[in-house]
Formats: sequence, structure tokens, C-alpha cells
Amino acid sequence: MPRGGARKGAGRKPKPLAEKLAAGNPGHRPLTKVEFSGAENARPKMPEYLKFMQKPALNHIITLEEIFERTLDHLEPSGCLNLIPVENICEYVLAKYYLIDAQYALSKTAIVALNDKKEAVITGFTEAMLKLQKNVALTWGGIWDVVSRNSEKLLTNPEEDLMTAIMGGRIRKKRPKGEPDHGANEHTENTD
Repeated sequence: MPRGGARKGAGRKPKPLAEKLAAGNPGHRPLTKVEFSGAENARPKMPEYLKFMQKPALNHIITLEEIFERTLDHLEPSGCLNLIPVENICEYVLAKYYLIDAQYALSKTAIVALNDKKEAVITGFTEAMLKLQKNVALTWGGIWDVVSRNSEKLLTNPEEDLMTAIMGGRIRKKRPKGEPDHGANEHTENTD
């Protein structure tokens, strides 16, 4: 009875097409790019149904149309807008909009509260926001996968750049030889 084998998404992620072109195609294999005959690279219009999902409380902060247009502004230079279904862009726009809504609601409530046992726990609003952050990453991942595999231009991934900036600020200091690791050197700047 087989139990192992390659899993979907397992292994090293492929390099973006633009990086392969910049490196001069080091693998010397034919580079593949999705092309549709007669496909035009026109800027899509925001579907009407998105307007009905807008919340009046957020109108003074940001609208769905603004997020939609900013997303298209970022994707347009890639030359891959015709490869991405408008529905996928709408899913990302809604996920981002609801994340902003959750962050707005979280700013008005507590992040940590006491439970019945008088222990500090994360509130439901915080857990919901974390799930929405994951949803934003998942919906953007499908869009960015198409762009990175098919764009001949070097572009930056805005969702990934944000996480790199957040996580990149922590540098672990090297511990001197023979000294036990007790966690005191964690999250300090490297002086080398």
C-alpha cells in the first residue's frame, strides 16, 4: 500500500520568469510563458457586485474601488493582467477590504482579555483578524503565482515585502563558543 510520494506544492518553488531571463536562462531549457491568442491586456472594470459588499463604516477610510484600482496599478506593469481572472482579483480585494475592516474593529476593542479561569487569552476579534490575514495571503498567492511565472519584468511582491520588513528586523546575535544558549541573545542586533 503506497504511503509516500510527492505532495502537491512540495519541493522548491520555481524561479520567476524575469529572474531566469535576467540570469540568461542558466538551465538552458525552453522558457514557458502562458499566451492567449487575441488576448488583449485591457484594464478590467470593477464588477458591480463588489459595490454592494461595501460597509458604510469604512467609507471614510478606504473603499473597495480604491483597493481594486491599487491592485490593478501594481499588476499592470507585469503585462499579465489578461492572464488573471477578474474573479481572482475580486477575491483578493474583498479579503483585503475585510482585513482592514477587522483591523478597524480591533482598534475599538481589546486584543487580550481574561477568560473564566482568569488567564489572559486572545479575543475573538484578534483571531478573526489573523484568519483574515491568512486569507489575504492565500488569495494573493494565486495571483502572484501567475505573475511570477509569466512576467518578463522584475517586480516586487507587495505582500511578501511587507512580511520581510516585519520579520527582517530581528537578527539573532552569535553566541560565543562554549556559552550555553539561554535565550538572552535572542532578537538583538548583530554587531559583526
